[in-house]
Amino acid sequence: MCGRYVSPEEAAIERYWHIGARTPPRWLEACYNVAPTMTVPILRHNESGQLELLPARWGLIPNWWKDSTPPRFSFNARSEEAAGKRLWRHALRSTRCLMPALGWYEWNEKENLRNPAGRQVHQPYFIHSDTDPIIAIAGLWSLWMSPNGEPVLSCALLTKSAAPSIENIHHRMPVVLAPESFEEWLSTATRIEAVDDLIRHAREDFAGRRVSLRVNDTRNDGDGLLAEAE
Repeated sequence: MCGRYVSPEEAAIERYWHIGARTPPRWLEACYNVAPTMTVPILRHNESGQLELLPARWGLIPNWWKDSTPPRFSFNARSEEAAGKRLWRHALRSTRCLMPALGWYEWNEKENLRNPAGRQVHQPYFIHSDTDPIIAIAGLWSLWMSPNGEPVLSCALLTKSAAPSIENIHHRMPVVLAPESFEEWLSTATRIEAVDDLIRHAREDFAGRRVSLRVNDTRNDGDGLLAEAE
């Protein structure tokens, strides 16, 4: 499902993508337990075709949305179905972004254990690249005007079937793009057939490790969450 991931600090994103540093105050710190509705960093092309780093709400609100309450469960989209769904169709064709990450969490439903309260829960894993310090998740963005006239930039990530190396943990994973795909993914000139091709050739070189049950509580943060569980 991918409803939790790890977001790098702003300076690390700037270094990885060779973006010029902005003047203080900086708006983004690393978050090791990102959950839906939180503010996350996205990369997209601006009107001049330049790469820009922006804060966005994780949970896409389409520009045609009329309700004052944002849609539920709009934080990820199945890539196999997105082109046929009204919620995602326009963004998949026209407003794509990258969501920088250090990795993501999944819960293995085949591994059960007891939390401190004695409740049975699934074992969480942190899934990451062994070769890249930062990965780029294929995302979609939208700009919505709230009923009070406030513009809200929001995003969602795309998912696909899990890579063989991690399918024993969970059957789904985010679509993670290779560096050579970044520009084509972000370009508004890219045709939908090419978009589909980029998704089909997404990265699958990932590994997972068991981590502490502390990640189950979104109030917990810090790089200690990435430590391998004893």
